[in-house]
Amino acid sequence: MPDFLYESPRKVLLAGEFDLCVIGGSCTGVFAAVRAARLGLSVALVERGILFGGMAVSAQVNEWHSLHDTVGKRRIIGGLTLEAIERLRGWNAVRDHMRQDGPSFRFNSAALAHVLDALVLESGIRPFLQAPCVEVGCDGGRVDHVIIEDKSGRRAIRARFFIDASGDGDVLRRAGFGAWREAALQPVSYQMLAGGLGTVREASELWQRARARAAEFGYPLENATPWFCEYPCGASILNVMGARINEVDASDADSLTQGILEARRRQRALLEMLQAESEEAPNVVALAHSLGVRETWHAHCRHRLTGVELLDGAAFPDTIAHGTYPVDVHSPEGTMLRFLDGREIVSLPDGSEIKRRWRVQSTSSPTFYQIPFRSLIPNDAENLLVAGRLIDADRCAFGAVRVMVVMNQTGEAAGVAAALALRRSCPPAALSPTELRALLCEGGSKLEGDLALTHGKPTTCSTP
Repeated sequence: MPDFLYESPRKVLLAGEFDLCVIGGSCTGVFAAVRAARLGLSVALVERGILFGGMAVSAQVNEWHSLHDTVGKRRIIGGLTLEAIERLRGWNAVRDHMRQDGPSFRFNSAALAHVLDALVLESGIRPFLQAPCVEVGCDGGRVDHVIIEDKSGRRAIRARFFIDASGDGDVLRRAGFGAWREAALQPVSYQMLAGGLGTVREASELWQRARARAAEFGYPLENATPWFCEYPCGASILNVMGARINEVDASDADSLTQGILEARRRQRALLEMLQAESEEAPNVVALAHSLGVRETWHAHCRHRLTGVELLDGAAFPDTIAHGTYPVDVHSPEGTMLRFLDGREIVSLPDGSEIKRRWRVQSTSSPTFYQIPFRSLIPNDAENLLVAGRLIDADRCAFGAVRVMVVMNQTGEAAGVAAALALRRSCPPAALSPTELRALLCEGGSKLEGDLALTHGKPTTCSTP
């Protein structure tokens, strides 16, 4: 066990008092703050880095998935995700990638950072950058204030309501509310921008030639196939989605540090492999500012979304978000993809695939799934909601809902619920789902006319 030192008691400067304080400036956190501010709340937004956008910006994960159902006939996601895409389109900073279920979107991460800055400033939100949350003050089930530590030192922010969109439970866990995590976390990844690789197809072909030299450059091949993605910027630059790295706990400082250094080492090795097989001398242009983290902690909430509910298309009276991204569970043994239409693909570490069905083909399938508001309400919390990957969902369900177009909606729902809870002077658990959903739709969310889909119980999800 580590030894402990003790700090002397000290005064902490109060940086401000607000209706709402959002911890975590990912798209999820920004969207929570913007929706609340548009409903008249004074809002503080706290981000530990220098850029808003989280995985989409700092980690350079530059793809948002389809906003339509699986057959491409109905748009099921709107709100600020759609607004951000349209702003990017005006800057020629997004490309549609056509699929059967409608377009997915590949965007310029740096341009998205500018879009998020504009949303924050236009909404009158008070931003705090390079300001990790280091302590939380509580009175029973109520959070009274958070303490940040930035260039001005330790400062306190007091608010009537809080949203934890930190991803790791920086408020939730410090406040003592229940949290849990899987015994084996999904792997992290790391991205870099590189030039001189040609098109996505040319880069993929170069990788196939270079992989034979992996041992020469110390590049492990297990679960390490890179993914090359278009990066809209007017130049020949690709986003190189790097190798998955297992056994990294991004909520633990030492594990995070080791993971970052190993991720950068692997990207350097990958680049040297590609350089050895190319006449174009490809090279790095920019490295991501953070790891691509899939999972750390989850809140103990009033409802845990299950894989059975998700894959069965279960309808909830308090649905606040939709999605279609398949169950996508990564592990050292491989990756399992389980689709709403009953297909399943298991990718093994050696690159081979097993294709099969988990639901018989004759059975009708849902075209989207739903997320209930109860999965954002921590047990025993009176003025705290979680948003983003802190959502309470089992391993199977979380493998699907963790993607950004889904998590963005949880941020919007939390922001609107905070405004409504303060307006009604009640805890979020007492809110009318009908009123919450109506207010979300007024702001552009797509929730009206949910389909109640009922099917037989699907097979329990498991990793390969």
